[in-house]
This record gives sequence, C-alpha cells and structure tokens, in this order.
Amino acid sequence: MRSTLLVLSSIAVVTSAYQLQSNLGKFYAAGKQGCICASDNADGAPVVAHDCNTEDVSKHSWELTLTASENEERGPQQLKVFGNKCLDVKDGVNQDGTKLQIWTCSDKNPNQQWIPVDGVLFNDFTFQWAGTNKCIDLTDGNINDGNQIQIWTCDINQENENQKFGGHKVPNTESYDSILLGGPRDIKGNPSICLVAPNNTDGAPVSIVACDKLAETFPNGNQTWVVPVRPMSGTIKTFGGTKCLDVRDGNDANGNPLQIWTCVEGSTNQQWMFDSAADTCTISWLGKSKCISIPNGNMTAGNSLQISDCDSTNVYQQWFLHQDRTDLDE
Repeated sequence: MRSTLLVLSSIAVVTSAYQLQSNLGKFYAAGKQGCICASDNADGAPVVAHDCNTEDVSKHSWELTLTASENEERGPQQLKVFGNKCLDVKDGVNQDGTKLQIWTCSDKNPNQQWIPVDGVLFNDFTFQWAGTNKCIDLTDGNINDGNQIQIWTCDINQENENQKFGGHKVPNTESYDSILLGGPRDIKGNPSICLVAPNNTDGAPVSIVACDKLAETFPNGNQTWVVPVRPMSGTIKTFGGTKCLDVRDGNDANGNPLQIWTCVEGSTNQQWMFDSAADTCTISWLGKSKCISIPNGNMTAGNSLQISDCDSTNVYQQWFLHQDRTDLDE
C-alpha cells in the first residue's frame, strides 16, 4: 500500500532532472539528505554518497525517467549527469561490491542501463542494473560524504534500506502546496483538522479549522503552506510566501501564541523543523524544545495555536504533512 503522503497521477513518460536521495533513516537522524553524486566531471570519477546541500547541485542532477502512465513501464535507461556522462558499473563486473563510476554515455554500453523498480511506499525506488540481479547499494550503509556507491544483489523482498532511493526536484529544500493536518484521528484514522492562517494580516493568530470548512470559518484564510523538507529546517510560509509562521515576540514561554508575520530573512522567530521522518511528527521551534500545540486539546474551529514543551506522545502536538501534488513532476 502506498503512503498517503503523496499521490502519483498518471502522466506521460518524460526525462527530468532529479536528485536521487537515499531513504535510509540514518540520513534523517543526522539531519542530512544523502544524494547519489558524481565526484567529478571526468571518465572514471567515483560515484559517491554526499550531503545534497553541501556541494554543487550539478554533481547530483541526474536525468532519467521516474514517472510513467498506467499502461507503460520504465524500461532500461541511462542515468545522465553533466549532460554527457552516465552512471556506469566499473569494468562491467557483475559481482557484489563492484563500485560505480561515471563514464561518457554510449547508448550501446550495457554497463549504463538501469531500471527503476517501484517499492512498497511512494517514491521508494530501487535501481536494478538491467539484465542482472544487482542493484545500486549504499556501501555498508555508510552515510559519510565520499562513501563510494556499489552494486549488490537486489533484495527481492525490498527490505534492504541501503538500496532505497527517492527521486526529488533539485534542490529539494522546500515542499509546496502542503497542508498540515493535526489532532486526534477520526474513526478512519485520518487527522481531523487543518492548521490555518485566518487572514493575511501581520499578527493574525494561527488557528485550526475543519479542513473542508475553511471558507465558512475564515473566508480570507489560507491552509496551504510552503514547508522545509525533512530533515531540513526553515520557514513555514503562506500567502504566496509573503507571510511566515511566527512566535509572537520571540517569547518561549509555554502558552505563547503563534501568529503569521511578514517573512523576515534570518528571523529566529520563524525557523521550524519537522522532528520525524515518519508520517506523523511534531513541529518544533528551531533551537528550542517548544512545539506547535493545540491548547488544552480544544478542537473548536478557530481555536488559536500556541507553543509548549515538546512531547512526541501528545496527540495535540502531532501533525501530518500532506502534499496536494508530488514533486516528481515539478
């Protein structure tokens, strides 16, 4: 069953630039995005793991096809970088532990043919070397920058976390058209309310509302946000990126209300982090142990939100991030 976080629509096969980002949980725990990267623009340059956000994006901008219509499959294809270099199995050795490199692309080179295979969850691919039982593999699960990527026997049960990668826009730092759902789950297991900016005025209290009743409660409100991609931190923006989720007066006392305010670059009152790679997470004020909370568990539409001591077991601090569209077709 695919994750409900994202929904993949049926779209035509198209080659796009993606950063291929490891889904290994250790990267999230370290606050890093781990990308498959070319170490240099030269034949034979090792392909390595590297933090996507601390190097030139050209080194991890791969051209490939990850989306397909319902009636088409993704056949063998090259993974291109720098325009004319391809992901390549060194010397074509079909053996566990053979390292990967880049090499000038050649359509007839079998060492450069790869098949993206869907995983159980959305955007959870393995990449199989065409005609073999080998897959791209994060060597030893080592998340250090510079660890050279290898091939290894594909895990037919798709349980090997070292072989799971997602395709994301370059760079992958913000998620657009996001809805923040929270509160106790209903009988179907879905969160019951949405986080909303009631209007586009500095100082407006950030509130909750039934997700399908926004216009009735706040005719001028907005419940779509631009949020930092986990495990990154940053602003949570709305109204076209002009207003940010803000801690009133920078006061870290429990019960201090949240508001929207004109986004100010570098403002510490507007920096947030999603504290888990899981579907449900707390949202903490960066550098503090304070999280977005529904006061007293009051689920009344229009109730204003506040900060309080973070408690991951508190259902009134748990939020579910939903995107209306996937970043695979951006």
